[in-house]
Amino acid sequence: MIANEGRPALVHAGPYPLALPEDLAGRRAVVTGAARGIGQAIAEWLVLAGADVIAVDKDEMGLKQSLNDTGCQIYQGDLSGDGIDALAEDILTNGPVELIVNNVGVTTPKKFVDIESAELDHVWRANVRGPWLLTRALVTALLEARASEPRRPRRRGSILFISSLHDRHVTEEAHYVATKAAVAAFSRSLAKQLAPDIRVNTISPGAIRTAPNPRSPEQRRKYSRLRRRIPLGQAGVPADVARTAIILLSDAWSGYTTGQNIDVDGGLSLHNWRDD
Repeated sequence: MIANEGRPALVHAGPYPLALPEDLAGRRAVVTGAARGIGQAIAEWLVLAGADVIAVDKDEMGLKQSLNDTGCQIYQGDLSGDGIDALAEDILTNGPVELIVNNVGVTTPKKFVDIESAELDHVWRANVRGPWLLTRALVTALLEARASEPRRPRRRGSILFISSLHDRHVTEEAHYVATKAAVAAFSRSLAKQLAPDIRVNTISPGAIRTAPNPRSPEQRRKYSRLRRRIPLGQAGVPADVARTAIILLSDAWSGYTTGQNIDVDGGLSLHNWRDD
């Protein structure tokens, strides 16, 4: 399947692959946090690969504005809320899901001593509890559906978590660091428990331009400071993460890869104090 080069946008900036994996065509996929940024890019690239994509976000208007013309099915859902079971039930109405991308991630710009309990609960529920419960519901349905099928060679399911370099490299937002470390550990545990039926991997992005206005003076200053620490010389764009996501979701391209945490960071994680 040849990539569509006719839709230039920030989420698609950067080089296109010559082809996309054909084994993603027709497979049901869920992408959370899909209204913008990395989630939007992954949803769009899955559509380009022929997947049947369900895009989830609490911002229904944002979903409609960014993905309305892509063919994605749009579901409003807040992963930090209490409606996870109902959301999963709606998603499963048309059958089990084989591909899951847990992209939702939130934080608040607070240091440890300033974080209120309500903020801690919100970040924990959105980053860990919500993805945990949604994944459990979707995985249970997939395994139950496959248990009733004849045993024959078949493609594995694939789960992808979008974490952050901060799952290992600390920032002042301790609640965010703790939840991302939990996501990475959760992913490894699932990879072992769900094999051989489902592969589970993680992507840890570095500095990715996801701000609504990446050319604002504030964003320019931010990435100017970061640029000297990134060996490849520039911040990434959502498409850089989406390309890696497509590879990891495809059984044809990475069918022997599970339990891995892949940094997509232009080499930022290689930076150390001696470089300053």
